[in-house]
Amino acid sequence: MAGIERVCISVNSVCNLKCTYCYFFLKPDHLPGPGALSCAEIGVILDNVQRYGRRPAADKPIKVNFVGSGEPLIHWREIRDAIKNLNSTIPDHSLRFYTVTNGLLLNDQVVGEMKALDLKPSVSLDGPEWMHDRTRLRHNGRGSHRAVMRGIAALRRAGVEIAINTTLNRDVINHLEAYFDFIEEAGFSKIIFDRLVDVPAEHSVSTAEFYRALQDIASIKERRRLDSVEIGNLEAYRRAIAGRPDRVCTMFGSTCGSGFHNIIYMQREVYPCGRMFGQQQWVLGRFDEPLELFPKRMAAKIGSAGCTGEAPEETAGPDCLIERLRDDYDGSERREFVGWFRGQSQLSGCRSD
Repeated sequence: MAGIERVCISVNSVCNLKCTYCYFFLKPDHLPGPGALSCAEIGVILDNVQRYGRRPAADKPIKVNFVGSGEPLIHWREIRDAIKNLNSTIPDHSLRFYTVTNGLLLNDQVVGEMKALDLKPSVSLDGPEWMHDRTRLRHNGRGSHRAVMRGIAALRRAGVEIAINTTLNRDVINHLEAYFDFIEEAGFSKIIFDRLVDVPAEHSVSTAEFYRALQDIASIKERRRLDSVEIGNLEAYRRAIAGRPDRVCTMFGSTCGSGFHNIIYMQREVYPCGRMFGQQQWVLGRFDEPLELFPKRMAAKIGSAGCTGEAPEETAGPDCLIERLRDDYDGSERREFVGWFRGQSQLSGCRSD
């Protein structure tokens, strides 16, 4: 697909959790102001996105994901009403809606409204209670696991397909067997592992550790014969290896599309990537501007190739732009993982589609 294929919208900068590894709240002074996006402002964004999605070069629906520097369901009413308004006024639009939520505000009413809007949720969950509650804490210091599982139960009652997002922190990496025991017992069938970035040293996970963990995850899935469990990261690499990359973000996929194929609205400012929030040199524009402007402005910042430039075939597409701009960037760990994964896929007869 030529151009932007995924749009993230951070409607607020408030959260009902205080996760110890949250890079958004590590520097709260860098966050947008307290004013959340209104229903009308979200509507302006959605209208601009659907207009952009109608251009001749578009060959698949744009994914709109409500996620970012706060918990989106705190402002669920504004999100819900904006989508309802779009569906009512432009019923033939082709946008696909998603959200990543910490799950605390999921209940039968909210889930029913999501289902009616065909908005697909994924829930942040870092494994069993003892593991999850070490880092995903409420503001009073208590764990959030039981509340998250209540939200997941509401999704299951409504027959909504459940995907979970797990931050690949050190506890998860060091206890992958226990993590997958929980996954099997709880009956989850779709997992996306988020890469942990931009955090203090006591929480950080190196690039080498991240790719070793993905290798371990692939091996555990194969050894346990978890054929019914989809690992979103691994599927992203399969598609990239097959020449059909999801050009969005290497934090949970395989290929960077920062600014050219992926943008994020941090309330009223637009950035190429959530990791760039609070850095004025990366601001692409305002929420009410046409999307056509943002890739052009990104090209003016870093050149027309950018994240979409040619990359060695063995890397499955360009690595994270922020990583590549580092003076000490190497990339060998990623290349080694892709080579290993390509070989494992061929040996096991796994399809690349």
